[in-house]
Amino acid sequence: MSSKSVVFYGIKSEFISIACKLAEKMYSIREPILFLCDNEEEVDFYNSRLWTFSRLSFIPSGNKKALPIEDAKFCHVWFSTEIVFYNNPYCLLHNGIDITKFGDISSFNKVIDIFDLNLIDNAKARAAYYKNASFLEQKTWVQNDSSWKPAEL
Repeated sequence: MSSKSVVFYGIKSEFISIACKLAEKMYSIREPILFLCDNEEEVDFYNSRLWTFSRLSFIPSGNKKALPIEDAKFCHVWFSTEIVFYNNPYCLLHNGIDITKFGDISSFNKVIDIFDLNLIDNAKARAAYYKNASFLEQKTWVQNDSSWKPAEL
Protein backbone atom coordinates (compact mmCIF):
# COMPACT_ATOMS: atom_id res chain seq x y z
CA MET A 1 0.00 0.00 0.00
CA SER A 2 1.38 3.38 -0.90
CA SER A 3 1.44 6.16 1.63
CA LYS A 4 -0.87 9.14 1.53
CA SER A 5 0.74 12.21 0.06
CA VAL A 6 0.42 15.98 -0.05
CA VAL A 7 1.88 18.20 -2.72
CA PHE A 8 2.09 21.89 -1.88
CA TYR A 9 2.37 24.45 -4.66
CA GLY A 10 3.42 27.92 -3.50
CA ILE A 11 2.32 30.36 -6.17
CA LYS A 12 2.81 33.97 -7.19
CA SER A 13 0.38 33.83 -10.12
CA GLU A 14 -3.34 33.27 -10.49
CA PHE A 15 -4.60 30.19 -8.64
CA ILE A 16 -7.14 29.05 -11.21
CA SER A 17 -4.69 28.57 -14.08
CA ILE A 18 -2.44 26.40 -11.88
CA ALA A 19 -5.43 24.45 -10.56
CA CYS A 20 -6.75 23.82 -14.08
CA LYS A 21 -3.36 22.56 -15.25
CA LEU A 22 -3.18 20.19 -12.28
CA ALA A 23 -6.77 19.00 -12.88
CA GLU A 24 -5.82 18.31 -16.49
CA LYS A 25 -2.77 16.32 -15.34
CA MET A 26 -4.85 14.33 -12.84
CA TYR A 27 -7.37 13.61 -15.60
CA SER A 28 -4.60 12.28 -17.84
CA ILE A 29 -3.62 9.74 -15.15
CA ARG A 30 -7.26 8.95 -14.31
CA GLU A 31 -7.30 10.19 -10.71
CA PRO A 32 -10.68 11.82 -9.90
CA ILE A 33 -10.63 15.03 -7.88
CA LEU A 34 -12.76 16.72 -5.27
CA PHE A 35 -12.11 20.43 -5.80
CA LEU A 36 -12.90 21.91 -2.40
CA CYS A 37 -14.15 25.50 -2.30
CA ASP A 38 -14.82 27.95 0.52
CA ASN A 39 -18.24 29.04 -0.76
CA GLU A 40 -20.79 28.58 -3.56
CA GLU A 41 -19.45 31.58 -5.49
CA GLU A 42 -16.07 29.82 -5.75
CA VAL A 43 -17.82 26.61 -6.88
CA ASP A 44 -19.50 28.49 -9.73
CA PHE A 45 -16.39 30.47 -10.67
CA TYR A 46 -13.90 27.58 -10.66
CA ASN A 47 -16.29 25.20 -12.42
CA SER A 48 -16.93 27.72 -15.20
CA ARG A 49 -13.21 28.41 -15.60
CA LEU A 50 -12.36 24.71 -15.89
CA TRP A 51 -14.93 24.33 -18.67
CA THR A 52 -13.27 27.10 -20.67
CA PHE A 53 -9.65 26.49 -19.65
CA SER A 54 -8.45 24.59 -22.70
CA ARG A 55 -9.83 24.22 -26.19
CA LEU A 56 -7.69 21.11 -26.65
CA SER A 57 -9.01 19.04 -23.75
CA PHE A 58 -12.31 18.31 -22.11
CA ILE A 59 -12.36 17.47 -18.41
CA PRO A 60 -15.76 16.23 -17.23
CA SER A 61 -16.70 18.26 -14.18
CA GLY A 62 -19.70 19.38 -12.22
CA ASN A 63 -21.29 20.35 -8.94
CA LYS A 64 -24.62 19.74 -7.22
CA LYS A 65 -26.20 22.90 -8.70
CA ALA A 66 -25.28 21.90 -12.25
CA LEU A 67 -25.90 18.14 -12.20
CA PRO A 68 -27.97 15.54 -10.37
CA ILE A 69 -25.83 13.80 -7.73
CA GLU A 70 -26.28 10.45 -9.49
CA ASP A 71 -24.40 11.88 -12.51
CA ALA A 72 -21.37 12.88 -10.43
CA LYS A 73 -19.81 9.49 -11.12
CA PHE A 74 -19.24 10.69 -14.70
CA CYS A 75 -17.30 13.76 -13.52
CA HIS A 76 -13.56 13.68 -13.15
CA VAL A 77 -13.68 16.88 -11.08
CA TRP A 78 -16.45 17.55 -8.58
CA PHE A 79 -16.65 21.06 -7.10
CA SER A 80 -18.03 21.30 -3.59
CA THR A 81 -18.00 23.27 -0.35
CA GLU A 82 -17.98 20.04 1.65
CA ILE A 83 -16.14 16.74 1.74
CA VAL A 84 -18.25 14.47 -0.48
CA PHE A 85 -17.44 11.33 -2.42
CA TYR A 86 -19.98 11.41 -5.23
CA ASN A 87 -17.30 10.93 -7.93
CA ASN A 88 -15.10 8.57 -5.86
CA PRO A 89 -12.23 11.08 -5.74
CA TYR A 90 -8.67 9.94 -5.31
CA CYS A 91 -7.41 13.47 -4.74
CA LEU A 92 -8.49 16.55 -2.81
CA LEU A 93 -7.50 19.87 -4.39
CA HIS A 94 -7.92 23.29 -2.80
CA ASN A 95 -6.62 26.84 -2.73
CA GLY A 96 -4.97 26.95 0.67
CA ILE A 97 -8.21 27.15 2.62
CA ASP A 98 -8.50 26.18 6.27
CA ILE A 99 -8.88 22.46 5.65
CA THR A 100 -9.45 21.67 9.33
CA LYS A 101 -13.00 23.06 9.20
CA PHE A 102 -14.09 20.51 6.58
CA GLY A 103 -13.77 17.33 8.61
CA ASP A 104 -12.19 13.98 7.88
CA ILE A 105 -9.86 13.82 4.87
CA SER A 106 -8.53 10.32 5.55
CA SER A 107 -10.38 8.73 2.59
CA PHE A 108 -8.21 10.62 0.11
CA ASN A 109 -4.88 9.27 -1.11
CA LYS A 110 -3.54 12.61 -2.25
CA VAL A 111 -4.00 16.27 -1.40
CA ILE A 112 -2.97 19.12 -3.67
CA ASP A 113 -2.67 22.29 -1.61
CA ILE A 114 -2.09 25.41 -3.71
CA PHE A 115 -1.21 28.42 -1.60
CA ASP A 116 -0.19 32.04 -2.01
CA LEU A 117 3.50 32.39 -1.14
CA ASN A 118 2.62 35.33 1.09
CA LEU A 119 0.65 32.90 3.31
CA ILE A 120 3.40 30.35 3.91
CA ASP A 121 2.80 30.22 7.68
CA ASN A 122 -0.75 28.99 7.03
CA ALA A 123 0.66 26.32 4.70
CA LYS A 124 3.08 25.21 7.43
CA ALA A 125 0.16 24.79 9.84
CA ARG A 126 -1.70 22.69 7.25
CA ALA A 127 1.43 20.57 6.74
CA ALA A 128 1.34 19.67 10.44
CA TYR A 129 -2.39 18.93 10.19
CA TYR A 130 -1.83 16.62 7.20
CA LYS A 131 0.97 14.81 8.98
CA ASN A 132 -1.35 14.15 11.94
CA ALA A 133 -3.92 12.81 9.45
CA SER A 134 -1.35 10.24 8.17
CA PHE A 135 -0.35 12.13 5.03
CA LEU A 136 3.30 11.43 5.71
CA GLU A 137 4.75 11.98 2.25
CA GLN A 138 4.90 15.72 1.62
CA LYS A 139 6.52 17.67 -1.19
CA THR A 140 6.62 21.40 -1.77
CA TRP A 141 7.16 23.28 -5.00
CA VAL A 142 7.36 27.05 -5.27
CA GLN A 143 6.83 29.16 -8.33
CA ASN A 144 9.98 30.94 -9.43
CA ASP A 145 9.20 33.27 -12.34
CA SER A 146 8.65 30.80 -15.22
CA SER A 147 9.72 27.62 -13.43
CA TRP A 148 9.18 25.61 -10.26
CA LYS A 149 11.76 24.75 -7.63
CA PRO A 150 11.58 22.33 -4.70
CA ALA A 151 11.25 23.88 -1.27
CA GLU A 152 10.60 23.04 2.37
CA LEU A 153 7.77 24.12 4.62
